[in-house]
Amino acid sequence: MPLEPSLGRDDYLAPEVFEHERQVIFHRGWYLALRADALEPGGRSVVDVVGDSVLVTRSLDGALHAFANTCRHRGARLCDESARSGQGSLMCPYHAWTYALDGRLISTPHLDTSDADRAELGLWRVGVAEWEGFVFVSVAADPPPFEAWLAANAPELLKIERFGFHGLVTGARTVSVVQANWKVLVENYLECLHCTRVHPELVDLIPTYRSGWSYDPDRPDGGVQIGGDSFSHSGRSGLPLLPGVEGVDVDSYFGATVFPNGFVDVTGTSAIISFLHPRSPGRTDVVTEYLFAPDTVADERFDPSQIVEFSELVAAQDYGVCERVQLGVASSRFTTGVLSDKDDLVIDWDRRYRRIMGEG
Repeated sequence: MPLEPSLGRDDYLAPEVFEHERQVIFHRGWYLALRADALEPGGRSVVDVVGDSVLVTRSLDGALHAFANTCRHRGARLCDESARSGQGSLMCPYHAWTYALDGRLISTPHLDTSDADRAELGLWRVGVAEWEGFVFVSVAADPPPFEAWLAANAPELLKIERFGFHGLVTGARTVSVVQANWKVLVENYLECLHCTRVHPELVDLIPTYRSGWSYDPDRPDGGVQIGGDSFSHSGRSGLPLLPGVEGVDVDSYFGATVFPNGFVDVTGTSAIISFLHPRSPGRTDVVTEYLFAPDTVADERFDPSQIVEFSELVAAQDYGVCERVQLGVASSRFTTGVLSDKDDLVIDWDRRYRRIMGEG
């Protein structure tokens, strides 16, 4: 297979490319926002959808809602990104207009109903969908049908639906700031030519990665053999298997991408979810959540540190080389890189990216 050109310098650096991505990728489809277990009844969470602040709430009846994080009165931002819980309503910090968690305007201090028609001034709605405990939002004026979108944009995730993500809860959470374009992180995730050099601990756990392939060509299920049941230095963590895990899944690792902004990694004892939040052409914030069975997290002896420490080590190694790529593509000499047959997943992803950007 002849070498194929990678994405180019402007794709990683140019503000106008990033703006076009906002419009045709992040603001036209669905965006992986958070896990549903983060929102108890009465809770709220703020998600930045590449510059568009979205407020996700769970009303007291358990229903999910999503809105523009903007007061209908004078446009003030309603909630900060630290918001997680509340008293069952949303009060604007500017003039105290207050909304129910389902978006209805319920109070306008100093104005009566003859001054403001509350029925017409509820929060602007944003598309929201939940699948297997994953919450997606869409700021598109007319969001695409969710199920068809998911089938087209997360086929690898659908193949591992058997792990029952809806029944898992978050046992640990980390946040990282990476000084690299979001596409650099995705492309890095999809290939393993770097693994022997960058991840000595990882290739000890997953010998397939020594070959440079990011998957096992002999396994149709997409999994690779690991030296144990956990994503840890020893391959063991002492934690129970996820509910229903048996057979070959016990000592396998599965990875999946959710276009455009998510990774899902599963072993016998945990699922690791990475949410990519692009902030600029050269910065991506990564929120990582570690999921386990509820009984495992509730046990007073629960200790996910071996899994978290190993995963964060591998992630830090990845972030370091991704930041080097971001620095390198800024060279005036860089036009494109080259991709080989073992970059096949990157090639497929880049082709899709170019098609979507061109269609916009």
